Amino acid sequence: MPSKTSKTGAKQVSSGASKTTAKKPATQKATVKKPAAKKKAAKAPGGSAAKAKAATKASTKAQKKPRAKRTPASAKTTTVAVTARRATAGRPARLSREKVLAASMELLEQGPVEQFTLAKLAKSLDTVSMALYNYFPSRDALLEGIGDHICMQFEMPPAKRNQRWQETLMQWLWTFKAHAERYPIVLKVMGVNGNSSPGWLRITLTVSRTLYEQGFRGHDLALHVWLFCSYAVAVVFNELQGSHFRSGISLSHIDKLEPDEQEFLLMLRKHNMTLTTDEVLGLAFQQMISNLEREVERIQNA
Repeated sequence: MPSKTSKTGAKQVSSGASKTTAKKPATQKATVKKPAAKKKAAKAPGGSAAKAKAATKASTKAQKKPRAKRTPASAKTTTVAVTARRATAGRPARLSREKVLAASMELLEQGPVEQFTLAKLAKSLDTVSMALYNYFPSRDALLEGIGDHICMQFEMPPAKRNQRWQETLMQWLWTFKAHAERYPIVLKVMGVNGNSSPGWLRITLTVSRTLYEQGFRGHDLALHVWLFCSYAVAVVFNELQGSHFRSGISLSHIDKLEPDEQEFLLMLRKHNMTLTTDEVLGLAFQQMISNLEREVERIQNA
């Protein structure tokens, strides 16, 4: 009997030892973590297998989603610079011929033409003098361009039906006076270096054609066109720029003259002060037309 008990105990010990030996150590056991969504689905009471499967699929998809790449600061700066260059590539030039002419006219209105320089012009345009040579090769070329630009704005009003040649020339004179009032600097830039701009030739064309139609030819035509236009320029600009000499202040130094000279000028000056520009120019224009009428009569009677 004792022998049976020992055998049975030995068998139990042997069985327990074998079972203990078969178990793997805790450190060698592979640990597999379940996704949070799957654990939650598995632990959720009453959860179906379909819901657990869907949660697992969503979790796996979220884990496989690629992360957004971070762009270094230097790369961002380069991208901005390239974009800025591309944006300005097609932008028109800041300067233009029209802007140069407009700025030049403003400077000429402020002072004499002798003080007009490309350096001053460049400063007013916030640029350098060399940039101006892209539009005009020299200062004189620029002045010629200004004069031509102004003259090209001259427009004769439409002629009346059966208008007489005297009326055409009178209309031309008053139109020229109005143009000179609008652009008072034109006298400063007319005939730079002895060149007649295309614009000024266009202005005088009305006078040339009118006298030609009245029988003037060749040398005689050129002489009378030249004198008529020269008189017009002289009387218009003398009146527009010199009418202030008829004011009372122009006699501030009269005391330097002899007493009889002072007395005579004071008598005349009070009448000079009442003269108007339209009155002065009206008489001057009429005299110019009257002189041409005598010349036309001479040609027709020749």
